[in-house]
Amino acid sequence: MYNYILHYRKPFFNQLAKKYQVTVLHSGQPSVTEDDKYAEIITPVKKLGPFMFQSGVYNAVFSDEYDIVISLFDVRWVNILLYLLFKKSSQQHLLWGAWITNSRIANHVRAFFMKRADASVFYTYEALADFLDYGLEERTMYVGNNTFDVGSRIRSFESPVKNRILFVGSLNKRKENDVLLKAFANVKQQLPADIRLTFIGEGSEGESLKSLSSQLNLGSEVEFLGKINDPEKLKEYYQHAIVSVSFGQAGLAVLQSLGYGVPFLTKLNAISGGEKSNIKNNVNSVFCEDNQRSLEQSLVKLCTDIDYSRALGKAAFDHYSEYCTIENMTQGFLDAIEGTRLAKIDK
Repeated sequence: MYNYILHYRKPFFNQLAKKYQVTVLHSGQPSVTEDDKYAEIITPVKKLGPFMFQSGVYNAVFSDEYDIVISLFDVRWVNILLYLLFKKSSQQHLLWGAWITNSRIANHVRAFFMKRADASVFYTYEALADFLDYGLEERTMYVGNNTFDVGSRIRSFESPVKNRILFVGSLNKRKENDVLLKAFANVKQQLPADIRLTFIGEGSEGESLKSLSSQLNLGSEVEFLGKINDPEKLKEYYQHAIVSVSFGQAGLAVLQSLGYGVPFLTKLNAISGGEKSNIKNNVNSVFCEDNQRSLEQSLVKLCTDIDYSRALGKAAFDHYSEYCTIENMTQGFLDAIEGTRLAKIDK
């Protein structure tokens, strides 16, 4: 059971469907094409305050059609959790994606429901470890390392041409791309003349960022390319990227960057759903401090010491290969279902 299927989740459902017959109940747009191995049930959802009430959950869960029920764990999606109070003992029940927040009450609610499930799957080992203090048994806890499946991969760190600072994602305030633009403007004279700052994506901040770029007289040194969905086209930009940057937020773009062998640059306290736990500072990527000056220093180091950047890129590629493939993420779920411990976990 899920909320809304976004494009980056489909490879996971298809990978799981190689082993089991998978049906996803969700409230998003139709996602299944003739190439997909999973089925879907699309059901309405109603919002009441911060809570979401999804129809069809109980009919699906309490039918005899399903042996295993995996639920995305978000306390705002009420129906997905309440069924655990009346669960069928003949079914196996897994919760997926819990994380600790600043609300101790909410954390105890999460722990309560996890104790009623047969197993819990976490995005990272760090998230798993956080819940040990809430009385959960580690034998019921597993890691399915959250990832972005990049498909056919390239070893970008081997590319002879490295001349881009790259941003890929939605253009919103959380990313703090205004800070990135100002930092680039301040240091561009210290960088090789052919380096460009390239933005790939759309969002509410798009026009204001273009206006800021103009005010900073950056001209053709900054590119706004809009959204690119074609993976082959996207690879061309990653191939020539020295680094992928998102100063304010480190989400699934981290995994996409590592998958192509490009180091990721973000600030240490960036907003993240846990994806930044894949960043090993000065090993496969870079954390800067929460100020523009530190970002500037990191950009100069990465762009003027290409051997350093390539070494980070190779380590990024290797880290993704070890822990972040869609196969390894799926193995975490297979472990939870089958009681094995085969997934590789980055501790």
